[in-house]
Amino acid sequence: MKSEIIFILCLIVLGILFGFVYKIQNENIETSEIKDSVINKIIDSNITDDMSEYDKVKVIHDYIIKETKYDIDNLNNNTIPSIDYTAKGVLEKHIGVCRGYAEAFKLLMDRLKIECVIVSGEASNISHAWNKVKLDGEWYNIDCTYDDPVTHEKEDTCGDDSNLQYDYFLITDSQINIDHNAKTQKNKKCISEKYMYTEKRKDIPFITVSDPQQIVAEFLKKTEYNKTEVTFYLSENINLEDTGIISKIATSLAFSGGKYQNIYYTPLRQCGNYYYTTISVD
Repeated sequence: MKSEIIFILCLIVLGILFGFVYKIQNENIETSEIKDSVINKIIDSNITDDMSEYDKVKVIHDYIIKETKYDIDNLNNNTIPSIDYTAKGVLEKHIGVCRGYAEAFKLLMDRLKIECVIVSGEASNISHAWNKVKLDGEWYNIDCTYDDPVTHEKEDTCGDDSNLQYDYFLITDSQINIDHNAKTQKNKKCISEKYMYTEKRKDIPFITVSDPQQIVAEFLKKTEYNKTEVTFYLSENINLEDTGIISKIATSLAFSGGKYQNIYYTPLRQCGNYYYTTISVD
């Protein structure tokens, strides 16, 4: 009798476990499936036959960032739903976390027949996922999550392209290794700097200077053409205040008619073996 009771109890436990596993499996199936109509609409609305592979990668990078809200609330509350980790969450629900961004990017690259993989690892000592994509026979890192302003400013910019960033767009391993640590896909080396200066931030001109003192003259040239923001690449980490660059620009602008009242600059950030800062006036 005792053995029969134990046997019955075992069957009950197995039934519960089976039901739990079945439920989890079906939830994963439900959240990972995405309608072909959704994918086709995204591609038809954003991709044209005359686009280069680079153009296609950029458009999809921008689309995912503009149309997706990073789920910062659930992340902070440790209540991230499983759908956030999927392409379905990003492309149909327009909300997700890093894995969802990476899954969505890979799915669209696969449909466009552009070779792409998902990289798992850490970023700033937190579990993270991003992509590597192959262009012109070379691999590049691309992290849509870290280029999404929501992750930095913690505000909803979904549908807005005014804050598009390209700090993690088609960059080398040496650049991304500043704050990322890949655990997978290490064999796909990203060493080409071909696209390093191509985008970065939308509609802001970029200039590479060999001497920091060149910044003053180059910036003033741009303001003559009504450019109010310029990003400068330098080979060294400098203090713009100590070198007097900001005060020289301010003085020159004051003598040029006082069109601009204020001058700002972003902290110097490292990008591979280079540093860059954006100087702006209003």
